[in-house]
Amino acid sequence: MNFVHFIQLILVMAILIAVGVPLFRGLSKIKLFAKLDKSGEEYKHLLVRKEEVLLSIKDLQFDLKTNKVSEQDYQKQRKKLELETIAILEKLENLEELEKAKKKGKKSSNPAKVV
Repeated sequence: MNFVHFIQLILVMAILIAVGVPLFRGLSKIKLFAKLDKSGEEYKHLLVRKEEVLLSIKDLQFDLKTNKVSEQDYQKQRKKLELETIAILEKLENLEELEKAKKKGKKSSNPAKVV
């Protein structure tokens, strides 16, 4: 009986190896974790925050129309949200300029290929 179990174990191992080797052969070439791009992450965060602030302005306008906020509170909140939006847009513009400069620097540092 032990010999039969041994043969079954060898057969199962052979099948696992035959199936597993082709599946996992390419894993060594794939990077499991990418480097964190801080400027890219900040850019994404700023885009999300910009959308949040713009939605807040729309909500505030709706609240004014439905008399949930007074005109004075509306003006105060809107000014605050507009200033935040301007700050976000300036940061986004600066990040875009830095990214363009990085790409331009990479292109100029690489020699042109001669065909």
